[in-house]
Amino acid sequence: MFWVLYSAVCGVDGEYIFLESDMNFADTRVALTDSVVAVPTTIWQAPGELDMDANVKNAEYLFEKGVTAAVYAGGVGEHDRLSVEQQKELLAGASAAARGKSDNACVGTGLGRTVERVKELAPTLAELDIAFAMMMPPDIDDQDEQYGYYSEVMTILTEHGVGPMIYARPEHPMTPKLIERLFDAFEVPGVKLANNGLLLTYAEMVERLGQERSAWLCGTAGWWMPAYGAVGAARGMSTGIGNAFPAVALDLLKRVNDGSFERDSDYWTMVRLEQIRQRDKPNLALVIKHLQAVVGLAGGMNGDGAELSDELKSEVEALVQNAGWQG
Repeated sequence: MFWVLYSAVCGVDGEYIFLESDMNFADTRVALTDSVVAVPTTIWQAPGELDMDANVKNAEYLFEKGVTAAVYAGGVGEHDRLSVEQQKELLAGASAAARGKSDNACVGTGLGRTVERVKELAPTLAELDIAFAMMMPPDIDDQDEQYGYYSEVMTILTEHGVGPMIYARPEHPMTPKLIERLFDAFEVPGVKLANNGLLLTYAEMVERLGQERSAWLCGTAGWWMPAYGAVGAARGMSTGIGNAFPAVALDLLKRVNDGSFERDSDYWTMVRLEQIRQRDKPNLALVIKHLQAVVGLAGGMNGDGAELSDELKSEVEALVQNAGWQG
């Protein structure tokens, strides 16, 4: 099949215009639509030292259990602690493991907050056939300056055949106007909406742009998916808990989208686990890592050596046991 990609380059008026090339991101958009997109943790042997055997085994588990899309080296994956070389090594191992377990694996990555890092990574992303890159927000608040940054990054990604994923977060928020400007200039296979304060505004934007225009994902936590689904802002979602319990996340999304969702014990267990994660920033990854350890996967410390307290480990284990997630 012949695909067409419209890559953006700067026109004479400073806005971006489309040029035609020989591939597009339609397959990535389809793969992400109505999907659970895992945000895997990064496993360390020691502070600053990757445990690649463990990262590969965790990736095999995830895709063997029915997840078909994941974004490595994202926020939960401690992107900011990875050197460029470590991120390349992680992606090489994880992507090979994912494709070894799933014929339709869609593998993405978090992306740096500087143009320089994007330039360093982009050739490797193309070599590894990484389908999409989730753009971490830069330390910029002005919307025109954000547009300039994202335009430069998205041009680099598009030129390398890597789909740009917009990641709208509360810090340095992206207005619907900014997102729509980027849609006017680029093909965007996925958008991860993670600013709950703008949920209704984003829902109106999605209605204007259309569900078929991109894969719209609830990007905060799985327990927000019912709200995003109810207002039409998303039909897919990212998940941290799904790294250990993929079936729980897959079932939640299915029930939200087919209209059978109810606030059952699984849902409230997810809420309570997310509350523990929100108590302290290191917990965001550490709680997921302990859930992975509970099911026999590698977990452990964060990249700076931080570990979950024994008290919180017991609290997490009790929630999982009471929910009956381990059969």
